[in-house]
Amino acid sequence: MTKVIIVGAGIGGTACALALLKHGLDVTLLEQASAFGEVGAGVQMSPNANRVIDALGRLDAVLDVAVRPEAAVATIWDTGEPMRVIPYGEKVLERWGYPYIHLYRPDLITALSAGLPDGLAKMASKVVAVREEPGRVGAELASGDIVWGDVLVGADGIHSTVQKHLHGDHPARFTGNMAWRGLCPGDVARDMGVPIVSGLCWGPGSHFVNYYVGGENGVGRYMNWVGTVPYDGSAIESWTAEGRIEDAVRDYDGWHERIRDIIAATPKAMKWALHDRDPLPFWSQGRVTLVGDACHPMLPFMAQGAAQSIEDGYVLARCLTETSGSTEDALLRYQRNRMERTAWVQEGSRRNEKVFHLSDPVAVAERNARLMAEVKTNPDGVSADQSRLFSHDVVADPLAD
Repeated sequence: MTKVIIVGAGIGGTACALALLKHGLDVTLLEQASAFGEVGAGVQMSPNANRVIDALGRLDAVLDVAVRPEAAVATIWDTGEPMRVIPYGEKVLERWGYPYIHLYRPDLITALSAGLPDGLAKMASKVVAVREEPGRVGAELASGDIVWGDVLVGADGIHSTVQKHLHGDHPARFTGNMAWRGLCPGDVARDMGVPIVSGLCWGPGSHFVNYYVGGENGVGRYMNWVGTVPYDGSAIESWTAEGRIEDAVRDYDGWHERIRDIIAATPKAMKWALHDRDPLPFWSQGRVTLVGDACHPMLPFMAQGAAQSIEDGYVLARCLTETSGSTEDALLRYQRNRMERTAWVQEGSRRNEKVFHLSDPVAVAERNARLMAEVKTNPDGVSADQSRLFSHDVVADPLAD
């Protein structure tokens, strides 16, 4: 039986482990933290990801802690006037067979990791190097021990040790933007009249996203929000660097009152310098490969980072079990089946950044008019890009050779 070592037990690594187990492979999951966990923030799961989660047997557990938005609503920054409303809810379920949902990241990782056998995940196992020998590959731990297997998968994020083994130490690309992140109490947001939607507000040089997470009987415990603004010189590439609420409110001076109220009602806000990478020339070499942010870190402006990592793991499992030939052949087939799609999402996320942050009044007016016109000609509001995202089926569609 093929033995696969996964480095990193975040969303992508845990989903990858579940997919490999489903396909009958022997899995060891190595995680440097002492327990499963995710940073306290929100994540959006679209039908393409939920299709995979269902195949992994974890959809019911995930839906139990999810919030189902009624729509995606884009509004004008200073007036709150809707520019575009895309029906979600039953419309998405009917069209693609799976819902669009919002989740608190710790809830999602808990729902996924509960599907792993006891003892499969080796916690407090920091991988410091990759070792390759004829016929096997190993993960060297900080303790000096080496865990050997047939395949090694880097699911260890944008600063991946495994990716550095394949490509050297190349810094990620800084975008010139940072993101404020916060969790406003859900009951406070409801008292403000914030609806259960995926909210997106576009303003000059900045934008603001908000949605409920932490589902309990369909009601969110928190209002997750992310405000992307120009870099102020103090943020770092970290999910855990804290900033001052009053500074976040100041960055949205002049914006619609509800946005500033959501920020002001938040106990604390984090500052996150936004980075991504250009698509890598390859993901797989020998017995080593990559999934998720380790190979395609992307900006959050298509809400697909976690979803794409979940797709990766399932395709990898299929390639390892459906490919005749060597392990190396299977890993190269995996990258052929994934690189084009993830590069397209990376580029789309960069393109959305420009669209969201237009400042020139003429360009802004043209964009807003175009969106409002699209609503009249396309009542369901779903763009070609969204349809391409949501309809993709890595569970059932044939693999490319």
